Amino acid sequence: MLNNRDDVVVITASNSWSDKRMADHQLAAALSTRVRVVFVDPSGFRRPTIDEDDVQVIVIRPIRLPFVRLALMTLLSRRLIAWQIRRVLRRMEATRVVLLEGNVLYPVSGLIGEDATVYWAQDDWQGLAPMMGLDPAVLARNEQMVLGRSRSVVAANPLVAERLKDRHDKVSLIPFGASTELFAGAVGEAPGDDHPVVLMGTLNSRIDYGILDRIVRSGVPLLIAGQIDTAEARDALTALQDAGRVEYLGAVDFDQLPPVLARCSAGIVPYTHSQFNRGSFPLKTVEYLAAGLPVVATDLPAIRWLDCDDVRIEDDPAAFADVTRDLWQQGRPAVADRMRRTGFARDHDWSERAAQFFDVLDEAGLASRERALR
Repeated sequence: MLNNRDDVVVITASNSWSDKRMADHQLAAALSTRVRVVFVDPSGFRRPTIDEDDVQVIVIRPIRLPFVRLALMTLLSRRLIAWQIRRVLRRMEATRVVLLEGNVLYPVSGLIGEDATVYWAQDDWQGLAPMMGLDPAVLARNEQMVLGRSRSVVAANPLVAERLKDRHDKVSLIPFGASTELFAGAVGEAPGDDHPVVLMGTLNSRIDYGILDRIVRSGVPLLIAGQIDTAEARDALTALQDAGRVEYLGAVDFDQLPPVLARCSAGIVPYTHSQFNRGSFPLKTVEYLAAGLPVVATDLPAIRWLDCDDVRIEDDPAAFADVTRDLWQQGRPAVADRMRRTGFARDHDWSERAAQFFDVLDEAGLASRERALR
């Protein structure tokens, strides 16, 4: 069993530690309650930095080289990043290192002296490639290399899990969790007078803006909390503001989201059916439920997997808008309904997900120790 004194879990993250709390950030914090964690931030600072967070996660921001589209530069970056990770691990004097490889853009498996590797397939990387301007073939090649070196695979989405079962014999489905205690704070907040429906998260190409247009044109007030990531999203937001009652808050600090949700009558997940969306897990769905809100979402594999009666699934924009309007007209949910949804979400808390991850990481670590003793 991995423990805090002797072992280290290294997470190669897909998102920066300093960004809004994404899945890799929250999982690292949850794992750190039992084991030392090194979080490899992909932001690519000009000089290496090391921070020790108050949740006992050591965050390293290693130097990497520019020109990510060039194969040679990517290879050199991988080796440079790995060298910086090894320096940190030597300082920590770990007796066993398990690598949780979550970034196939710069995979380091086989380069940091790890005892075992577990591949964390957070999303469909080939579906993500066009959004990042990357070559899907490069990511596919990197992913195959990581799969070949991994003791186990953890998939965050049922579609991704099924795809990888043909390529690896140990695949576990462990979807993203939520900080349910934080979001449950919305239940006790004083309600607002307008009780809009809410969309939180980054505005980018993942959103079906036709659905949002239908919602606002049906007279439903819409509250949006999240940064704008593309010019298309900025134009769409402007059109929405011209068409109806839209309040745009911009990016909201993670800890300040519960009071925002407390004002609202429902949460929406109006995602398109892109390859990336179908291979992702919309974390906001569980966060809405933790805050006690009913949810309307498009039909995605992860939404189906949740199997929650408080999540209405609608793909047709008109039907999506009709269900959203019905929920808005019902006003702020009753306390009993909010508590029921919060209770459902607790089963999907990051603490629950961390326990599942530890089962996989422990097995990988024990297998590595057994091999060493032979």
